[in-house]
Amino acid sequence: MSTIRGTEFSHIPPESSGLSSLLKEAATEDNTVIITMVDREWAKPASLLDLFLESFRIGERTKHLLNHLIVVALDNQALRYCCRAHPRCYLHTGSGKKIGSVNPDGLIAGWNKKALVKEILELGYNMIFTEADVIWLRNPLMHCHPHNSVSVACGFSSSDEQHVTAENTGGFFYAKSNEITIDMFKILNVERVLYPSTGNQSFCDIVKREDVIRGLNMKVTYLDDDNFVRFCQPNRQNQSKITTVHASCYDDTKSKVQYLKLLLQDRKI
Repeated sequence: MSTIRGTEFSHIPPESSGLSSLLKEAATEDNTVIITMVDREWAKPASLLDLFLESFRIGERTKHLLNHLIVVALDNQALRYCCRAHPRCYLHTGSGKKIGSVNPDGLIAGWNKKALVKEILELGYNMIFTEADVIWLRNPLMHCHPHNSVSVACGFSSSDEQHVTAENTGGFFYAKSNEITIDMFKILNVERVLYPSTGNQSFCDIVKREDVIRGLNMKVTYLDDDNFVRFCQPNRQNQSKITTVHASCYDDTKSKVQYLKLLLQDRKI
């Protein structure tokens, strides 16, 4: 991941000729891409998408990462706005057949995320998935293990590594493209068909499952909660360690926008 950790910024001319073209365009030299997902509520003027992109522009060593970001739209309205805000946008065909808005935190979007992640991994790309209600204050890729199959933020501190909770609903994870991660998503797809009542498992729920981790011999890095924080967490003593902030504790989009906007304004002062 040495390339994506760099500090130089270079413009990549936008093209929109399908997922494969976008992946090739956005990928680093080591075939890593950044993916986020939005619907019409999250992609409009003064929306979460605007705040998300702004955080990349003003964060520490994050601006160049916009070159490697693909924004996945869940509906045509989100796609239209995305194309005005960012050069690499993609309408996920799995969600394009749905009627109405499919919130990125919802059940349908949850399955769409897993299907899209599996497709990207199968195409040979490592990926960082980040929710669009996550603000990037500093380059988070420094914390991802370069050899482990998965690095994920699940809400625990370095002093409490044995107590992993799903309170942070998978707002950020890194997955390497290899047989282990691809097989994991194949298993989840089979379970979806056989056991539809399993619901919308977050990525944290998945990597906590011993049957999956042991069966695939998967190595997982749980990212430190001192670096990958939730907005409603108590204030940290060392603010300089905070890398991303996830608005997972707010259920409605309006509150997410309001408080993340305040956070970015404080950042600019």
